[in-house]
Amino acid sequence: MSRPHTYADILLNLPVDDTLKTFIERHALPLPAGWIWHDSIQASKSLAGLIQLHPNVAMRDRIVAGLHASTLLAHPLGKQAMFQAAHDRPTELMGLIACKNDLHRAFWLYVHHPALFEAAAEIEYLDHHGQQAQQHDLGLKGAIKRDDASIAAFRDAIKGFYQRELGCGEVCVVNVLDRARGTQLVSIHAKDLATAKLEFEGSQLQRRVGSPNIHMVLEYAQATGVARTIIRGGAKYHAMLCEAFARHLLGVDADAQRIRTPQLNLSNLRLGMNIPQAIEDGFVGLQVKSVTVVSDCGQLKLECTVRAASEQRCVTDLLTQYFGSANPLTRGWMIQAAMLNFYLAPMQGKRRSSVVSVELTSKGRLNLHKFDEELRTQLEGYLVQLGILQGQQVFTTDQVLGVDSGVVTDLFVEGRE
Repeated sequence: MSRPHTYADILLNLPVDDTLKTFIERHALPLPAGWIWHDSIQASKSLAGLIQLHPNVAMRDRIVAGLHASTLLAHPLGKQAMFQAAHDRPTELMGLIACKNDLHRAFWLYVHHPALFEAAAEIEYLDHHGQQAQQHDLGLKGAIKRDDASIAAFRDAIKGFYQRELGCGEVCVVNVLDRARGTQLVSIHAKDLATAKLEFEGSQLQRRVGSPNIHMVLEYAQATGVARTIIRGGAKYHAMLCEAFARHLLGVDADAQRIRTPQLNLSNLRLGMNIPQAIEDGFVGLQVKSVTVVSDCGQLKLECTVRAASEQRCVTDLLTQYFGSANPLTRGWMIQAAMLNFYLAPMQGKRRSSVVSVELTSKGRLNLHKFDEELRTQLEGYLVQLGILQGQQVFTTDQVLGVDSGVVTDLFVEGRE
């Protein structure tokens, strides 16, 4: 279902049920005499008309804003976030399953369980911006400290950093959430510099003074000691967040030298790619597309790429074929970077295979953040099987309740009579 654009669209996609009744009564919208709550398109249209014609502009704006708030999670990624937020609460899980569509689920959570709604919004933010995340090997596997003193110290560290760097951040809000897949999500909101925006408040147009939200998140896998961060700014900001997290929420001082991207061992690619599990998972071809090798003296670099005419042969095989005993891969040259291609069977009616390309360097740069959670986890597993990644370097996830794999979606009833 596409996201509705107006509050009338939202109402037309919501059932007229006890949740909507609670929402309308909470905002004290006057209803005509003899009004009967019944689930029909006509009732939805009547409610939209009552909201539009209501003379109290402030009340009308609050109702419209509340309806629009639920659209934040009214999409498949938001659905996953809602189920993850409620993963340890059976009653709320059953309530989500009973809803008719994604918008209904989001609205139901917003009205009845606002704290869970906000937790789901934090999870959705991380998953939505996952391609911007940076991964860090903290080398620490302790449990997160959640006492008031530790949270306050973590908050003060972030406040101090922003006050030194940007002259803002004097207010900071921190929340720690447990994700369904066994990781912990630390969400931070800091106060940015004040702005004066021209906005309507009720029927009055005025410049409203307010401070934007600086939103940053850190997801931590205790099982492996790996963290992912999303924060506006460069490496300095990511390092600050990791150091503050390690020092105050894990209780271990960790400077920038200890917090590192995982170093990768690419030497096994000299033999090409042999990953039986990938074939079992549905890939029809595996290829080392390109390698960048550096001489043992460090003075010469060679980049080799397979051309399309090679028919998915590995560049490592071609180097052996054409260079023989002069093959740099057998003469001590180090593989500094590589591109690995995973081919899927052509879609029906197509001749060309679709391809998933993984780019990686020995210094730990990977492009796995480009892929969705399920595929990223798969690809990490393949890199472990190749010996490129160590088991403690991956950001593992635990799939539960079938939320990510779609098991529970069979229970959803989409649409409306």
